[in-house]
Amino acid sequence: MTSPELATNLARFAEMEGRHPRLLLATASSVEESHHKHVATLFADGGFDVDIAPKNSDAQSIARQAVDCDADILVLIRLSLTAEDRVGVADVISSLAALDAEYIKFGIVGKTDDPARDNVDFVFDLEHLGTDDCEALVGYILEIEEDRVAQHI
Repeated sequence: MTSPELATNLARFAEMEGRHPRLLLATASSVEESHHKHVATLFADGGFDVDIAPKNSDAQSIARQAVDCDADILVLIRLSLTAEDRVGVADVISSLAALDAEYIKFGIVGKTDDPARDNVDFVFDLEHLGTDDCEALVGYILEIEEDRVAQHI
């Protein structure tokens, strides 16, 4: 169920951008792939247009897809801090920078104690991921868009 605040923020974003906020969902390794559906559904229910990166994508192709699908946010599901990551946080950040796409906000869904938490825009705990996280993320993106629009007026 969408809260009144979330509905208002989604409407304001749609008024400015002509669409809902767009999110690209990717996984760090094959360990996380079973969580795709759960996380994608939660964000879609929270008002995001959700695109999913193909399995086994590398950081460069994920960054390229984020740009190509006009994503506002790139979310990496990263649960196992001991598994060999196919996609590293630093690699995604540098791949976005190489495409001049630092404007795409990048975050992790996984564990709040992720050592990469200081290098990303947000971290959500998968075990407690809920609609309030979607509300916070939409509010965050809306604030950025409003600032961007205000600078161009």
